[in-house]
Amino acid sequence: MDRTNANDFRANLKEWMEAARKEPVKITRKSGDAFVLMNADEFEKLQVELASLRGITRGLSDVAHGRVRPSMAESTGGAIERAKARVIGKRSKKAVG
Repeated sequence: MDRTNANDFRANLKEWMEAARKEPVKITRKSGDAFVLMNADEFEKLQVELASLRGITRGLSDVAHGRVRPSMAESTGGAIERAKARVIGKRSKKAVG
């Protein structure tokens, strides 16, 4: 990951945006706050992967705590449709700003 400070980032915005096409850029402020600039497509892929991992974690937790029932074709189909709706709903939201 490339790194820069806020002043250099402001002064060379175009160059840092080009660099972010290839890999994320960490931007730090004097206060210690840090931000990451990255390609939007890569960010969206990470969000989908994170949602998938969260779902897997919830499922494993349910199994570990005995909160599961035998699967039936009807219940499985409904679960898949609900999962698709959650993912599609998250993808359709646009960033503001």
